[in-house]
Amino acid sequence: MIGNEIIYQIFTRNYSPEGTFESVRKDLQRIKDLGVDIVYLTPIHPISEKERKGTCGSPYAIKDYFAIEPSYGTIDDFKHLIRDVHSLGMKIIIDMVFNHTGRDNVLLTTHPEYYFYKNGKLGNRVGDWSDIVDLDTSRDDTQEYLLSVLKYWRNVGVDGYRFDVASMIPFIFFKKAREALGKEVIFIGESIDYDFATYLRSISDNPTPDKKMYEVFDALYNYSWFRTFDKYLNHKVPIDDLVKALNDDSKLLKDVGVRLNCLENHDTERIALKEDKDKLDNVTGFLFHLKGMVFIYMGQECELTHRPNLFERDPVELFIKNASYGIYKELIKEKKKQPLNIYQTFEKADESTIKVVTYKNDEYLEERVFRI
Repeated sequence: MIGNEIIYQIFTRNYSPEGTFESVRKDLQRIKDLGVDIVYLTPIHPISEKERKGTCGSPYAIKDYFAIEPSYGTIDDFKHLIRDVHSLGMKIIIDMVFNHTGRDNVLLTTHPEYYFYKNGKLGNRVGDWSDIVDLDTSRDDTQEYLLSVLKYWRNVGVDGYRFDVASMIPFIFFKKAREALGKEVIFIGESIDYDFATYLRSISDNPTPDKKMYEVFDALYNYSWFRTFDKYLNHKVPIDDLVKALNDDSKLLKDVGVRLNCLENHDTERIALKEDKDKLDNVTGFLFHLKGMVFIYMGQECELTHRPNLFERDPVELFIKNASYGIYKELIKEKKKQPLNIYQTFEKADESTIKVVTYKNDEYLEERVFRI
């Protein structure tokens, strides 16, 4: 059962100067010592070369779902990484990008009918991205192909998947995937924020609402309140807006599912860049106190302010055990003591303070105040 797990995101290319599975493998003990339960790798597949962005291209522009990005290592290197993750008592999940592919994906030669076409040309349902083209995921044959991808990597040894822009992929596909793979496989969904969901509905491209997605997903991103939280931290909305967003989401989640709560990821700016030390500690404590899983982006536990470039070789500078690492370690210990199946409400204490009241089985458990 998913509940209080800690998930740690790694972008292999920029995790170390070497940018390989082997370099990740060598750092697993540090990750384990932090208290991580699940190691999550951004896409591990070969990166498209056609119209790629930057020197190295985006890992989200995939050339072949059944292969490994050569600069990361070999399939055997990946299997060794999986083996060592498991030997340390952790699990490993990988990114699955099924909304789109790179512009030289092998499918464009073997099955061009699997793609989305706009006015007879390859295109995107939303926006106009130069390095990617959309799959037609409404087709049964496309879905069967993608199911075969999931089965393949499951047989290699991964424990589950993080699905990119999951809300934009037909829900029926995920129902099929869950039935085919079983309940023990981890499904994390990158759900989308309210503003983007509203935009999609305005162009008749309806995303799957979070409440429905919980029928098959173990956890969904906290984007339901993340954007409001970011606006609050940047002094663009009052704390009342944040309290409302948090309460609305808590009501939605009651007896339904859990959030994968994050302060940053590969798509956002570093939280340590936005906040001074005192406020950063408070905000981090608030995150760990919330019901659900906690998501840490590589280097966040070291208070790194630099976000690695998605399209270049731009490795982070990880420190083994600085002061921030110790803070995260203690917060993780406390997080794992938090009861499951709790319910939380949020109240404005003053213009910069939120009171979090926690209930279990509809009975008062505790309350804490966070100055954020």
